[in-house]
Amino acid sequence: MLSGDTKTADDILNEWGTNVFVTEIKKCGEVLQRHQCRAVCHKYGNDKQCRFLFPHEIVEASHFDPENNAIVFVCRDSMVNYFNPYLLVFCRHNHDLKCILSGKGAKAAMFYISDYITKMDVKTYEMLSLL
Repeated sequence: MLSGDTKTADDILNEWGTNVFVTEIKKCGEVLQRHQCRAVCHKYGNDKQCRFLFPHEIVEASHFDPENNAIVFVCRDSMVNYFNPYLLVFCRHNHDLKCILSGKGAKAAMFYISDYITKMDVKTYEMLSLL
């Protein structure tokens, strides 16, 4: 253990054991990662489908899709965001994991992140079109 009262994730996992960690994943997953469609899901004319692409397709095992040059994560519940169990339990916040290798996905992520952190009235793609 580190000096003082600071514990590492390994210290906590050793104290808890596997059963407690799995229980914490399930509790946090239900509260923080389960999607419920709301009005925000249907903004921008997405009346028929959730714009966050829920429900997800069920995937039995993670794999690489060479046709789309993408890593596809395992998905056992179509209404739960992709998550990292350690981030979920230790940080206790919602998150959505995506593997962005390049191309359109990377560009879309760049636009989304820059729009999200700047919260400008003019969107990044609109500003770039002016250049």
